[in-house]
Amino acid sequence: MLLETLKEFDWHNDPQRVRFDDEGMHVTAKYRTDFWSCARHDFKKDDGHFFFSYAGGDFGCDVVWYAPEMKDFDQCGLMLRVDSDNWFKMSLMYDSDNRAMLASSLTNDGFSDLATAMLDGEVEKVWYKLKRKKGCYIASYSTDGVCFEQLRKFYLPHDTEEVSIGAYICSPQRDDFEAILQGLTKS
Repeated sequence: MLLETLKEFDWHNDPQRVRFDDEGMHVTAKYRTDFWSCARHDFKKDDGHFFFSYAGGDFGCDVVWYAPEMKDFDQCGLMLRVDSDNWFKMSLMYDSDNRAMLASSLTNDGFSDLATAMLDGEVEKVWYKLKRKKGCYIASYSTDGVCFEQLRKFYLPHDTEEVSIGAYICSPQRDDFEAILQGLTKS
């Protein structure tokens, strides 16, 4: 991950701490941060940390996170945003029983859903891909950086020509969750 590439990215909600070394960009999430919305119950969290750039037309975005110490519902993955009521995120997440899963959430008009795919064993590193082609989004992931599995295909009813795309991290239930962003490219 070249630092020069990161100059076109900015933060939506600054994280607790960011530092760089040979492994990548270490990001520490603030306590009780998340991206989640349930308009029916008047509950909305839009305080997670999103490192983004803008993209228009057909595009792709690849993100690589290394997270060796994930716990209950910590998240680090890829996010796409139109605005605070319309977005998509996918990430590695461990549930309260310490099982690894790939979680994705699509939020339309302030209503978030959740879809999960269980993973075998402990997973510390995930590669994420999101592509937009003719208004259709295709989200994929890999645990080895070679073989990618399609996680989800979706449309955004309130899609716009230009969207925000990039990496996100949050920690809904604990402080000091740190993960390392090792790759972030936009094409």
